[in-house]
Order: sequence, then C-alpha cells, then structure tokens
Amino acid sequence: DVLAGLGVECFKKGDTGKSIGFFEQSLALLEQDAPDPLLVTVLLNLGVAQTVQGDLIASRRTLERALELQERALGASHADLVGTLQNLIVVCSKLGDTEMAVSYMQRAGEITSCQKIGVGARGVEPVETSPKITEVEEFELSPSA
Repeated sequence: DVLAGLGVECFKKGDTGKSIGFFEQSLALLEQDAPDPLLVTVLLNLGVAQTVQGDLIASRRTLERALELQERALGASHADLVGTLQNLIVVCSKLGDTEMAVSYMQRAGEITSCQKIGVGARGVEPVETSPKITEVEEFELSPSA
C-alpha cells in the first residue's frame, strides 16, 4: 500500500519515472501474496504512468494483464472492465493497432449497453459492481492506490 501510494504521489507531482519505480516495487510485493485487489489497481496505475511516459508497448502489456486479472475475478461482462478497456483503446490507437482498438471499443460498448438494460454481455447476467477494483480514467491515477 505504501509503495503504491508513493507512486501515486510522484505521478501527481509530475515525476512519472519515479512513480513507475514505486509501482513496479509494489507490484513485485503484491505478486508474492495471495490474490489482492490492490494488484489490479497497481497494474492499472502502472499502465497509465507508462502511457504518459511514452512506453506504449509496456503499457499495453500491463493493461492487458490487469484486464485478464479483472476478468478472472469479476467475469467477462463486469462493468469495472470498461475503464481498463478504454485505456487499452487509447494505447492500441497510439500504437497504430486500429483493429485491436476497435475490438476493445466494441467490447466496452457491449458491456455498457448490456449493463444499462440489465443483461450481461453475451447473454450472461451482470454481476454487482464491486468497489474493490478501481477504474482508471484515461491518463489519470486513482487516489485509492
């Protein structure tokens, strides 16, 4: 928690490089423990910081890993996935991978539409939105990490 918090503070002060270092240290510790919701938050924040620093390839890998963990924990049609998908849309677009960006965009739209009408994506019932995993808006860090 402390290292992730230091990462957020450094990012807010404009020191993206230092924030990435703290997020990576936090990530290494979290990966040693049992599954922890903070792991996804740190991955999301690290991915955003990597995007801001211009390391789009690393950001994509990090955000895709966060998405994978979210899917395992919450299901493929959970509303919390939308923020991660939106960040992946931005990264893939900047990398020139339009096909993947469109795929992520369609999936985010499908989840959002299905949540509004009360049916999960691909016909699965929606799961309650969990406050444990924080969505990260495009290029912003969540204050809870």
